Amino acid sequence: MLRPLIFAFAFTFSQTASAITLHIDVTPELAGEKGVTMKPLDDETTRFTIRVSTKNDPEEVNPRFPFVRGGTLDVWGEHGRILRCPVHPKKQDGDLLYTFELENEHAKNSRFVLTEHLDDGQVGGGKIFSYRLIDFIDPGYRAKEFLENIRPVVLPAGTFAPDTNKPK
Repeated sequence: MLRPLIFAFAFTFSQTASAITLHIDVTPELAGEKGVTMKPLDDETTRFTIRVSTKNDPEEVNPRFPFVRGGTLDVWGEHGRILRCPVHPKKQDGDLLYTFELENEHAKNSRFVLTEHLDDGQVGGGKIFSYRLIDFIDPGYRAKEFLENIRPVVLPAGTFAPDTNKPK
């Protein structure tokens, strides 16, 4: 009698513990032309609009799957985080538009984070899309950052001799 209960518990536990969360860094190439648009409002401020399609949402395919999506803007400065706030979308032609305005000085150190998951009472799972705004302001920034952080490696001094311990 106890054996089926243990099996049922193990099966239930393995089902709830197998949720996977994907973290995706969104680049200009991945977002495409319509994914992120920028419009200068003046010399110091830019309006960002992030477009997300809802065409393939699980809830659109089958209403029994409640789908949750949320957007958050993280603004960073020299001494750490300045602001973290939710960004609420507007629906337009089957897409969600997340729009916010930032001073250009802060946009370089900011990130928009989009989370998606099924609201099914399970723990974990879903997708996290991270938009580093500097990648859209200056598409070559990631390569420049990589090249700036390359450090030469110095090998230890010594003589290297061929291995004479060959297997027989």
